[in-house]
Amino acid sequence: MSNEQSQPQAPETDRGKWTGVGFFIGVVVAVVALEYYGYLQHSDQQDAAVVDQFKLLTLAPGYETRVSPKDSGKEGFCVDGYLLLRPTNGSATAGVLVDGKNRGIRCRDGLAVSDQQAEAMKSSQPAE
Repeated sequence: MSNEQSQPQAPETDRGKWTGVGFFIGVVVAVVALEYYGYLQHSDQQDAAVVDQFKLLTLAPGYETRVSPKDSGKEGFCVDGYLLLRPTNGSATAGVLVDGKNRGIRCRDGLAVSDQQAEAMKSSQPAE
């Protein structure tokens, strides 16, 4: 009998499984360390506070629209396709305007027409 057959063989380890387990443990340790040293910032109720409430006045024909002559103290501007509001008192705080379900109000530069109106205008123009 040869020497190789008399020794029991060691079971093979699954390198893929242990690489995955090691990666998962590494991510957990990294998150715990970032939390411990204060690098992870958590929002609180004050961060999501409602600053003001707005309503929409229609500009459709036949409706009388009255707007106060007084300034609201706020200005709106478009950044990355969303409408942001900020106070005009010099404060650098700005916020995204959202609807009742926290969905951002989209905006774009240029004409104030909807996509459907823009398509209708393009199709009604004569071809060159």
